[in-house]
Amino acid sequence: MATQLSNLQQRGGQVDRPRKTIFDLLDDPRVKKGIEAVAGKFLTPERFLRLAVNAVRKTPRLAECDPQSVLGSFMASAALGLEPNTVQQQAFLIPYGKRGKLPNGEWGVVGYECQFQVGYRGFITLAHRSPYIAHIEAEAIHEGDYFDNMQGSEAFLKYRKALKDRGDLIGAFCYTRLESGVEMSTVLPLEEILKIRSKSETYNTLVRNVESASKDWERAKAEKKLAETPWVMWEDDMAAKSAVKKQAKQLPLMPGDAFSSAAEIDSASEGNIIDMAAMADPEVAKSVVEDGYEPPAIEQQESENLEFPANFQREADPIPASREAEPQQRQGRQQTTQSDFGGLE
Repeated sequence: MATQLSNLQQRGGQVDRPRKTIFDLLDDPRVKKGIEAVAGKFLTPERFLRLAVNAVRKTPRLAECDPQSVLGSFMASAALGLEPNTVQQQAFLIPYGKRGKLPNGEWGVVGYECQFQVGYRGFITLAHRSPYIAHIEAEAIHEGDYFDNMQGSEAFLKYRKALKDRGDLIGAFCYTRLESGVEMSTVLPLEEILKIRSKSETYNTLVRNVESASKDWERAKAEKKLAETPWVMWEDDMAAKSAVKKQAKQLPLMPGDAFSSAAEIDSASEGNIIDMAAMADPEVAKSVVEDGYEPPAIEQQESENLEFPANFQREADPIPASREAEPQQRQGRQQTTQSDFGGLE
């Protein structure tokens, strides 16, 4: 007995047990019960657990993230009914490096956290499911495209993509027709798109890395990573997605519609200000998605460039989609302390 205890580190009289990994959490019966509670009719708990395990295996950096933040991202994905990190590109779990002081006193990556983002196809999928939306489409607008629109009593929107020599990006739009017959549209000029991009912690961090590089090889490496970020490589897709998110906030949807909830979650996550660890609590995840409450927030902190999943590829050009035949808000950094989830750390 004494030999066994001597092999354990103790702090404050308590045994310091190894921290559970995300695989340990996914294998925990309480977690399976939580996923079953939030997963809707579009995903069975068994299928979602397989998707979760595959997502971590395909993006090994996720295994290095705070397990609670990864679990919270899975809970958000399950609550929305979107498959994470698959070829359908509905949703993505993306590791962020947390910066802090290293043991040698220098600043560097001290750990990783996971953030959750909804893809363009995820928004279209949720629009298909919404009982309020009959049709939705979005596109980036270039100088060579034909585009004209008007708001007001004689509202209209006309768009034709140029097949060559499209020129520079000048804006984006999203058009929606509701089941009631009401038509709505959102048009974003380039200035507003750039303003939205400026709120992306990922993009800002990569730009800072380029500007702060002191050596040629460091700058070349930073520029390569910047060139691979969605806002550079897939500028049209991100512009169209921005218009979709802006439109989602303007539609007269009822609380609990996953389309509008996804827009809130994605906006907060892109700015790296959502506490995904708190979303590991299934009650928090359900309150955000089903009841329309704001995602739990964390204190803004500097983060390293993210590492994209291997299948985070350029999305296809947007295709018009037609629809197929109050708990208390929780804010601040939380741990899963609900009775069903106690001790998961």
